[in-house]
Formats: sequence, C-alpha cells, structure tokens
Amino acid sequence: MKVVGVIAEYNPFHLGHAFHLAQTRMLTGADYVIAAISGNYVQRGAPAMFDKFTRTRAALQNGADLVLELPLGTAAGSAEYFASGAVSLLQHTGIVTDFCFGSECGDLSALEYPAEILAEEPFPYRELLKRQLKAGVPYPKARAEALHQYDSHISADLLKKPNNLLGLEYLKAVRRSGSKIQPHTIRRTGSGYHGQQFHDTLPASACSIRRALLQSGGDFTPDICRQLPSAEIYASYYEKPPVTEDAFSLLLLEKLRRIQGEPLSRYFDVTEELSNRIWNHLDSFISFSQFTDLLKTKNLTRTAVSRALLHILLNIREYRPAGMLRILGFRKDASALLKAMSEKGSLPLVTNPAKAELPYEQLYADRLYESVRSLLHGTAYQNEYRKKMLII
Repeated sequence: MKVVGVIAEYNPFHLGHAFHLAQTRMLTGADYVIAAISGNYVQRGAPAMFDKFTRTRAALQNGADLVLELPLGTAAGSAEYFASGAVSLLQHTGIVTDFCFGSECGDLSALEYPAEILAEEPFPYRELLKRQLKAGVPYPKARAEALHQYDSHISADLLKKPNNLLGLEYLKAVRRSGSKIQPHTIRRTGSGYHGQQFHDTLPASACSIRRALLQSGGDFTPDICRQLPSAEIYASYYEKPPVTEDAFSLLLLEKLRRIQGEPLSRYFDVTEELSNRIWNHLDSFISFSQFTDLLKTKNLTRTAVSRALLHILLNIREYRPAGMLRILGFRKDASALLKAMSEKGSLPLVTNPAKAELPYEQLYADRLYESVRSLLHGTAYQNEYRKKMLII
C-alpha cells in the first residue's frame, strides 16, 4: 500500500490546495493521501479563521483520504518546528511512504543541496549565519544570505520564496530524522503565498481570501466562492464574523497584566529583546494585531512577534512533539488506513477524544478558541471531548 502525506493549514481550503492534492496523487501513484493539518491555531501565530473540522471536511471532499491534527507546538511553531514536527507525525503513522509539498521552483533537486547544508550545518556556514544575525538581519533573511554566501551557485531568488524555504525545512527534517519517506515537490500555482489580491486567471492565496472575507464582513461573495472548491461547506458550517487574533485581544492583555514584570523568556520563542519591548510598550496596547505591529522591529518579524504573543497567551513554554495520532476525519472508502495505522503506528491512535487523555496544553488552547468562537458567533459552546471525527 502506497500512502503519501501532505502538510497544510487549509485556512481556508482553496483551488490551489485541490490542485496540489490531485497532482500529489498523480505524481506519486499513491493509493491514499493523508493530510496533516493545523488545529485551531496556525503557524503565523494566530487563531485559525476556520475551525479544524470545517477545514477537515473541505479536505476530505477534495482529495484527502484521512486528516490528522498537528500538535499545538508544531502548528504554532516557527518554520523549523512546524516542518520537523509535521514530518515526525507522518513518520509515526508507520504507513506513510511518500511525502509531497508545494514549492515555487517545483524542482526537488534544486532544494536538496541547500537542505543538506541546513541539516549538517558545516562550520563555514554557521560562521556566515552568525555574522548576519550579529548585523541585526532577521533570521529567515540571514539564513538565506548565509547559504548564498556559502555557495554562490545556490540561487538567491530560490531562497526568497516562502514555499521554497518551508520545503527546505521539510527536506532538512527528513534528512535529520533518517526517515525513509520519499519526498516530492510540485510547483505552486496561482497567486503568491502572501498575495493580497484576486486575479481573474489565477487561483487566489489563502491570505487574499482571508483578506477579502474581512473586507466583506464575513460574507462569502461570488468572487470568494469561486476560489473555494467546496464553498457550500462554508455556507453550512461557517458563522460570521471571521475569527481573528483581535477576538483574543482582551484575553492577551489580561494575561500580560497578570504576569507583568515576570521574565517572559520562560515562554517558547520569546527572546529577551522581545520581552523588554512588551513591558516597555504594554500601556500602548489596543489590540492583538496593533500590539504585534508595534513590537516588530528590523530583526523581529511580525510573524515571529505574533507567534511569541500567542505562546504567552496559550502558556506554551516548550516545544513538545506529538504524543498521539489524532484523527479529525476520514473517508469511508479509506478505512483500511485506520487498521494499518493501529497496527504499524508508533503513537496511540485517537479516534474518539472522549476515550483519550488530551494533552492539557492542547485542551486549554482548544477550549479558549471555542469559548471565543461561541461568544463571537452567539452559538453554544462545544466541548472538545464531544467533538467526533468526521466520516464521509
């Protein structure tokens, strides 16, 4: 049985994602596709605009056979933690034979050499990276510049693209873990990862779709629906207004006021520099997003700041790898995957959270998300232990 894994957020699931799943199956000749997706919080340091079960349903209707939930520390971690945690989760299934990710270059061979350097970190590269960081260059840019200086044959343009960079982290994780999973890449189509506008002839990015939803007040306009292969899902299961980090503003401010003056370095990914900036600017706090913009600097990117603030809010103090295989949903005709994972997987298989002990950190984060979502939408609170996996 050939099983290919993909890693995604699907926030929301759009035409580019459907293309990726279809091409993944065709390229690898896989019998099944397993998607490992972020839960209720995403890698840019924010709550997901769409809850994990809505996104799971869209994925299952458009090419995925089974959906796994990434652990919280992975989903809300930097690119390195996101990639290594996700690759590790796929490996723990015991059945994933291949792995496919999207990239701007679409050329695996062009990514394998720089990924090898990142995995092995030869001394000259480490020195070049230190020099860049000492000059105050943000880590992603510093790493790209160090790689190019280490070997000028490594395309500088290649290292400027976000999906290429994440692909390097995936390949680095595979190499460091010694995994036998076979990697593949597919050229990303449509608007750029950070694209802000819709184009008539190109699939839109998730970023531009979220932006359009905010501008429409949460209404799924015809232009937005055209970008979603399962738009009816959102009409049936989605409430407005959209969930954003600003819905958590009061919670974040209360947490910061409560621990004011305490060292923030005890929280994951919070540097001393950022800790000082938080305490120095706390009285200027207006909202989660505004405070993030206020704290960012030349060498502290907005995403890094937002991620650190989320870690403080959710009380994430260290990176924790996956401790279970949490199934969010699967297709009936792919039930063989459950049996195979239960026999070959190296972590407990969780299909019913009511019969499992969810990690406290994860449970707290999900309860917070659901509390905010239910108040924002004026709907009943749904206990995480009562949420059943989807079967379609």
